Amino acid sequence: MKIGILGNGQLGQMLMDSVRDLPELEISLYDTRAHSDEALDAFLASVDRVSYETENIAANIVARLENVADKVYPSLKALKTFQNRLLEKNALRDAGIATTRFCAVNSLDDLQTAISTLGLPIVLKTTTEGYDGKGQYVLRTSDDAGPAWRAIGNRELIAEAFVEFERETSVIASRDVNGNIVVFPMTENVHHEGILRYSLYPAANLSADKVALAERYIRQLAYSLDYVGTITLELFETAEGLVANEVAPRVHNSGHWSIEGATTSQFRNHMLAIAGLALGAAEPKYPAVAMLNVIGDETPAEQAATIANAFRHSYGKEARPARKLGHVTVVADSTEERDATIDQLADLIPAGVWPPKH
Repeated sequence: MKIGILGNGQLGQMLMDSVRDLPELEISLYDTRAHSDEALDAFLASVDRVSYETENIAANIVARLENVADKVYPSLKALKTFQNRLLEKNALRDAGIATTRFCAVNSLDDLQTAISTLGLPIVLKTTTEGYDGKGQYVLRTSDDAGPAWRAIGNRELIAEAFVEFERETSVIASRDVNGNIVVFPMTENVHHEGILRYSLYPAANLSADKVALAERYIRQLAYSLDYVGTITLELFETAEGLVANEVAPRVHNSGHWSIEGATTSQFRNHMLAIAGLALGAAEPKYPAVAMLNVIGDETPAEQAATIANAFRHSYGKEARPARKLGHVTVVADSTEERDATIDQLADLIPAGVWPPKH
């Protein structure tokens, strides 16, 4: 079977790498940055299945996918839903998943209404595009409305009530064409300046009830959309419980640990799912695992070569500030060993961000 991936960044590469041992699957990547309608149509015609490494796909490319919708996985419905934060929030609610309170914002007057309805502070976001903190504006006083609208307005926006959370988590699942689903263990995710810096499994003091709720949520979401592939649900842990933050209809940065740390990686299960093959188990192979992003400079990651239980991945990108250049996975027989190894790699993490504050 020939599978085409839209996008040739690190996620596309890791998807392809995950099934190199399966001769029955032939994987090719399409560079969406060098797009032409003719080249895309030829690429789509040459493959049996089409997937994508990111939901941030240009509208003109999505339009071409309509012609081959029956071989796009995850489906075009899922792609379009999770390309738009307003549609996403409604899909979460329809699936019975708790979300932040939100309002659609299409004008400065709408924004003023949102402030009155939701209270302050609020987070104003573009409904499309935007990642790693981009396309967002936090309003703390009513005087922020004008600057916020000038900064990211004049387009469809969503205002979300600010959530006082204890920490951020995520849960990842893979679902196949027959409705079978496997769920990876939850991770705790720590961000700095809007960018994920590290993920931890297990998340300290995470109750069994919350783990079960997160798994139920992601199952409900996947089934509600007849989803095929790997999907990620980001959740805030609050005093009241778990609240959905965002969804990624794809493999996710917080699941990169699964390459070395799980029986089957999120990448491999995504490919198995869309190929119609049986999913692999998603259990962790070690009692404790961590994933540390390499941001802006790869020099601190070189230390991983001297650590037996650390695995470095470089994406081959040119260094620049705030850019994800790679990641390091740490596997361990205990959380104490994991955390001690992270201490050795502490130059990868900005001061004050490790250990987590809770």
